[in-house]
Amino acid sequence: MSILIVILCIALTLGLIYAWLYRKVSKHIPENYPNPQNRQQIDASKKVLVCFGDSNTHGNVSYNWVNDLSSQLTDYQVFNAGINSDLTYTLLQRIDDVIACKPNFITILIGTNDVNSTMGKIMEKRYQDLGRVSKDISPNFEDFKKNYIEIIRLLKAKTQAKIAVMSLPVLGEDLAHEANQKADKYSEFVKQLATDEQLIYLPVREKQKEFLQNNPQPLKHTFEETYKLLNFSVINYYLLGKNWDEISTKHGFQLTPDNLHQNSIAGGMIRDLVKDAIA
Repeated sequence: MSILIVILCIALTLGLIYAWLYRKVSKHIPENYPNPQNRQQIDASKKVLVCFGDSNTHGNVSYNWVNDLSSQLTDYQVFNAGINSDLTYTLLQRIDDVIACKPNFITILIGTNDVNSTMGKIMEKRYQDLGRVSKDISPNFEDFKKNYIEIIRLLKAKTQAKIAVMSLPVLGEDLAHEANQKADKYSEFVKQLATDEQLIYLPVREKQKEFLQNNPQPLKHTFEETYKLLNFSVINYYLLGKNWDEISTKHGFQLTPDNLHQNSIAGGMIRDLVKDAIA
């Protein structure tokens, strides 16, 4: 009986840990998200910057470059409008939160999940199960373009903000992989959209690819192992106290802990590009 109790206690503990980590990843929002409560705290003496995007902006399963930026831009009030697992579909659903801030400057970093959701039916279903897309939607490049154009149209129509759009970060460090070939295509669209709409273009992808091309190294893991690596990364960060750089090194990467997210080198590139654009 005592052995059974021990087993049940272990199972309960593991279940509670899993539930906590799941909420941390899928339900968490940034402390400085532009919700109504935080918008009431806007300092009229400062300009407003909203960083709009997915987990690579959110910063709780990725290096938090937004917090870095906020500490350096003392004349700006910075809102983090990044949410884990978001696609262009969900950015459209949340866009009113950005508009309501009456921002002076908006950055947009989106597309990683739009690409990842096309990497097989299993990945598509994960985004559907998370509620990021409805069950009748199969994310695709044409929808990405349509959604992105609508995001820009609404922001230009309803704000006076300067808008900076970013090319997609690398999806893993095998630049020849299908995921990165797709991300190249999506990024070319973003670059052309910036030209067509007279937006600021920030070459995140180009910077990261240049870094990898100048610092080649053999890889320990493939893109197909992303979901496993993501789980290991979250456990290492939240339970074992490792930082994203240590996790990247453990997994044999230079810029990412898990193929999708940023360590301090990659996140620093994003931060610096945004800072230079604002300055």
